[in-house]
Amino acid sequence: MFVLAFTVLLPLALQAAASPYQRQSVFKTSDDCPTGVHIIGVRGTLEAPGFGAMQDVLDQLMDKLPGSDSMAIDYPASGITIGADGKPVYNFFQYRASEGQGLAMLSAEIEDFNERCPDTGIVVMGYSQASMIPETRLTFRAIIQLGDPTNVGGLPWHIGNSTKGGIFPRRNFAACDDYREFWQSYCDADDFFCDRGSSVPVHLGYVERDRDEIVEFVVEKVKESHSGGFKYRVKSDSL
Repeated sequence: MFVLAFTVLLPLALQAAASPYQRQSVFKTSDDCPTGVHIIGVRGTLEAPGFGAMQDVLDQLMDKLPGSDSMAIDYPASGITIGADGKPVYNFFQYRASEGQGLAMLSAEIEDFNERCPDTGIVVMGYSQASMIPETRLTFRAIIQLGDPTNVGGLPWHIGNSTKGGIFPRRNFAACDDYREFWQSYCDADDFFCDRGSSVPVHLGYVERDRDEIVEFVVEKVKESHSGGFKYRVKSDSL
């Protein structure tokens, strides 16, 4: 079972999730593994392949966490177009198939990387449709979600001033407590997707508004992992 953003998967999405995906990690043995953390980014809908709006966050993390590497999940990120009135228009089946494929690819990357580099921590960042996390702690150090459409406010990992749930609010959080110590999900009031609001600009502005807080949180969680046996030191000026 998978938790967080990718819920209510349709048969087409489930078929995609069951399909094998080619290994993306380049590490063949533990000697090749990063000495920092493995940062995985899943871009938002309609963004070009790469980290999208999260690139600035990635750049700062790579600077503050020496020895780290990064991997962008190259999934369709489709299912939404922008109408003449500037508002998003959904192709529901395409959207669900896209997120199902993204979840399958992310899961395959995490499992494959953990098999080859079990002592290297993983940081996952996802924007909007891409707010997806497989249900396994493995070697997670931090999870960041931005504008999650399945958002439900008032939960321990919720960050921001939104008061309503997302357009696809999650109903079952039974398996989510395992993430609470290293998970932050950002959603602000009037966000079209995570707060059922009317503003797309609010949805697109999390990196600009919260970049420093996100970077500080991730770096702090990497530092805290020392007590669990993860032998890694961040730059002395990182916090």
